[in-house]
Amino acid sequence: MNDTDTPSKVAAYSVVSGDMYDWSDLADGQALPGGPVLTRFAVAAATGASHLIVVGPHDLDLLDAVVDRAATTTIVLRTHSDAELVSARYAHRAVDVVCGDLRAWTPDRPADAVLALDGFGRVASIDTDPADWHAIAEHLAGHTSGDTRLALVVPNPGSPLAQLRAVNPEASNENADWSFPVHDRANPRSLADASARFGGRGYTLWPDVGSPTLAAAPEACSVALAVAHGRPSDTPTLREVQPALGQALDTLGAAGAAGGWLVTRGLHPISSVVGVDRTGDETSWTAAERSWLIEAMHDSARRDASGLRHHVRRLRDAVADAPERWCGIQVDEIGLDAGHVVPVHESTVKLGESADEILLGLLDELAAYLCVTGWRHPWPAGRGRDELTVLLAATVDVAATPADVHQVRRRRESALSSTGMTPVVAGRQAPQDADPSELRKLMDENEALRGQVAWFKQQMRQRQTMTHEVRTAARRDVAALNDRIKELEDQLSARQAPTVNRVAKRASSVPGRARSGFGRVPGARRAARLLRRVLRAIRRVAKR
Repeated sequence: MNDTDTPSKVAAYSVVSGDMYDWSDLADGQALPGGPVLTRFAVAAATGASHLIVVGPHDLDLLDAVVDRAATTTIVLRTHSDAELVSARYAHRAVDVVCGDLRAWTPDRPADAVLALDGFGRVASIDTDPADWHAIAEHLAGHTSGDTRLALVVPNPGSPLAQLRAVNPEASNENADWSFPVHDRANPRSLADASARFGGRGYTLWPDVGSPTLAAAPEACSVALAVAHGRPSDTPTLREVQPALGQALDTLGAAGAAGGWLVTRGLHPISSVVGVDRTGDETSWTAAERSWLIEAMHDSARRDASGLRHHVRRLRDAVADAPERWCGIQVDEIGLDAGHVVPVHESTVKLGESADEILLGLLDELAAYLCVTGWRHPWPAGRGRDELTVLLAATVDVAATPADVHQVRRRRESALSSTGMTPVVAGRQAPQDADPSELRKLMDENEALRGQVAWFKQQMRQRQTMTHEVRTAARRDVAALNDRIKELEDQLSARQAPTVNRVAKRASSVPGRARSGFGRVPGARRAARLLRRVLRAIRRVAKR
């Protein structure tokens, strides 16, 4: 470690207090911030800047996109291994690299653009006092002005999506290792808190902060968009995320359930919704009000056959009217807007040819959700994915057989794989054909996950109940205090009124009593008349 606060020079980079030799951010398992969504914000912040400060490690492709956008760039990293790599990469560019704790560094010239897309989690040395988000934010704000462009990522540790992705699928209901996180006071409580710190605009990031596929302002982020981007492609056993995420959005809202937040300032060209589809291409997004998948699964869970049939019929009619709009859409990318079924984005991918094939593929994915997540449906138990797809198609008079479903599924999954997309769920055997041990394992897995989701819902209900009780008690106490204040004011007014009246009455009678008493003095009236004649005579003389 470097024990001095004075910057020194090692090879091609500067060193300040808090530098680390035995830790590598670029080599650990945590992904570095990158991807097309964050890169677009980074380019908007860096373009035309005279001095850009990059705080913490970032994906090298993202750095490549921004270092030449500013006249000079300073990158602050806490480890020597990262500093060596970055300084060697940009040895012939206008890039300065600083190695050490951000809190021990002061820029030698003002900055008009700041990038901190990795947040503040990897900018302080682990050998010093624990990093405090607010302290680091205050330090950084002290070296910028209100006109400085800013793009800062804040992870949301309370995101249900982050918690569900961390669940061990083999955990039992009694596993005590999984719990809802308690808020850490050293971090922002909400997107509003983080935005207020820098006076910027807030975005929600989905599904996570490392490589989000969607950044949307809270007022523009609908349930349909959040669900469409909330499905992690690297956890095929956690397809229960969508139903749980839908419940969390109803309870917490878009900002509270997001995987993280992005605070920006001065980036005017950035729209309220920035995202890419599952092939990685930028596209236009429709902020539909609700998610068709969540609504259909809710009807299925209530065993509302007519409601589920109504949703399937509306989807059938929409696909039949314009098959080209639906051929590249997956089932969790369907929204409900003003009673109409709409795709949440425009896709050029071909996952089916005819309207019947596209509809059957979407219904097969809905059946897969119902089977894998263990949600109930209106039909007798024991139905596998193939049979459930056939029944869903039959509700809208579409004739299909299990063989037809298998054929459509194979073509659809092949098209998904060829475009870099992933199936909605991993393939599962039908219950009647499954091995008993494998079936028992799947049932235990679903039971464990259902128990964990139920625990999360119970905790949220308890928090809502406690909040309601506290508010009711506070209102009751305030009303009692107001009544007591009114009572005391009335008593004080009643006590003050007689005394004031008596004083006023006596004061008003003083002149009359004085005149009557003076008139009873012998010779007083004659003296008064004489005095008045003398005064009139003096006035006449004065007028002459």
